[in-house]
Amino acid sequence: MYEVTPDLIWWNGDIVPWGEATVHVTSEVAMRGTNVFEGLRAYWQAGHEHHAVVHLDRHLARLRQSARLLRFPDADAAEHIDRMRDGVLDLIATLGHQGDLYLRPTLYIDEGRYGWRPGEVRLGSYIVGHPTGPRSTGPMACIVSSWRRTPDQAISPLIKVGAAYQAFRLPRIEAALAGADEAILLNTHDTVAETGGAAVFLVRDGIAVTPPLADGVLDGITRRTVIDLLRSRLGVPVVERSIPRTELYTAEEAFVCGTLDEVRLVGTIDGLPVGSGQQPVAQAVRELYLSICSGKDEPVDVDMLTAVRSSPLSGDR
Repeated sequence: MYEVTPDLIWWNGDIVPWGEATVHVTSEVAMRGTNVFEGLRAYWQAGHEHHAVVHLDRHLARLRQSARLLRFPDADAAEHIDRMRDGVLDLIATLGHQGDLYLRPTLYIDEGRYGWRPGEVRLGSYIVGHPTGPRSTGPMACIVSSWRRTPDQAISPLIKVGAAYQAFRLPRIEAALAGADEAILLNTHDTVAETGGAAVFLVRDGIAVTPPLADGVLDGITRRTVIDLLRSRLGVPVVERSIPRTELYTAEEAFVCGTLDEVRLVGTIDGLPVGSGQQPVAQAVRELYLSICSGKDEPVDVDMLTAVRSSPLSGDR
């Protein structure tokens, strides 16, 4: 996904050539990873000749929450985030890419060592838009990592802060060395939390089960959408409860969901096959989610998709 560097980037309110968006090596964002961010998908709906951004306003609301929890100055953060909504749409239109895009709106502290009061820090913001690669269709191989999910008392999983994602570096290396696609992290209570970028779901006896937010889980927007689709469209009950590690090996189905992963089936965990290999619930919710995003099915709510045409001159959004 990041193999292709775009020509343009939205940076502090303007769309500029990629190389012009720079910060100093001693800035807070470079030295301590002081940034909060979101990951967005813009799906190219060929039948409608436009992109559809999934839950744009929910993502920006969560970005505002992350900034508040990390004690970015409220008024300054709000000013940046308010501009970022139009920034996302303008960047998509200007890039003119007729294919799916992954966008990363980011708010960062440039100056102000550990500062939080207005006037003590200087904020910056940017949005990148990358063409997405071919969609993975096969089931994932997962391991349970020996590393733990960062607890709320250290740095809350409810904050999407760049520095916290270093906690996923070693688990992902561990998974790669084991020949797996992804690592499932447990929390400090030894129950399932999430992967480095997705929520975990199991299916047992026709019921979908996923860990609650209190177990070290990001309040995922794709997670919420999948829960809604399971309940309202597919008639599958969903229970949010703690999942012990051993239950991963007894599940009939397993899948993960997130902005990057979309909805992906899990085929093996620690080398053990998941169920019988037939995963009707996981497959159904995957197909429904992708069908909605591609414009072939009705969204779960009126605010789910924001349309934008790939033309910098178009005002139809």
